[in-house]
Amino acid sequence: MSDHRQDALERLVDETALLERRARAAAGAAAGARGEDATGTVNITLDDAGRVSTVQVAARWSERVGAEALGDAVREAVQAAAVARLSAWGETFVDDAAEAVPGPGSLDRDGLAERLHQLTSSGRMTAEDTRVALLELLALVEDMERGIDEVGERLPAVESAVHTGHSADRRVTVSLTGGGDVREIRYDRRWLAQAHEINIGRQTASAFAAAYEAAARAGAAQLIAGSRLGQVQRATQDPLGLARRLRLTD
Repeated sequence: MSDHRQDALERLVDETALLERRARAAAGAAAGARGEDATGTVNITLDDAGRVSTVQVAARWSERVGAEALGDAVREAVQAAAVARLSAWGETFVDDAAEAVPGPGSLDRDGLAERLHQLTSSGRMTAEDTRVALLELLALVEDMERGIDEVGERLPAVESAVHTGHSADRRVTVSLTGGGDVREIRYDRRWLAQAHEINIGRQTASAFAAAYEAAARAGAAQLIAGSRLGQVQRATQDPLGLARRLRLTD
């Protein structure tokens, strides 16, 4: 491999590793984002994936929002938490000085460069090996492009589909889209009039969890997994298999 091509590849590896570290740091900063409604009646905490994990309802909440507006207060708190999460993620990601500890799967720049040098200077890669490797890489790129088109065509319908979840006792119902937008929170009014605020929060969180599970069963991850893009993803997540496919190892 010529020096300028190897230098360019090393720069790409460095930039990718930096991007990976910054994204990891941003995700860490955004974890546990919280938000509340305008009255302070409902407080929401999001998990690392941005899903509602805990719901806290203030004592004597009915004096602030009333039973009819509690669902709207929950929605408002969820939106506030999502904004806080996005803000924390963005602030950390754009900060070039953000520090993050590389985790498993991080790219090994020196190891990759050494491996490439060994392969190209030892004569192990024949002209035929190089030709096959390039064809395989081209096939991966083409599959990825087709997969992106395939997913892109179907994703809007998946993201806009509405999914519903119920609490264990079915006193609380949450409806949200595949994209995570909360559409409605409904409460059993008779139960709500007698329920303790701690139980209201717990049952609301339970309904959110059920709605997220329903969305996941028909969500973007499943769409990608069943597409060409998913095939490429699985191929690139198997370093040894990919190396053998590209004739970089026996």
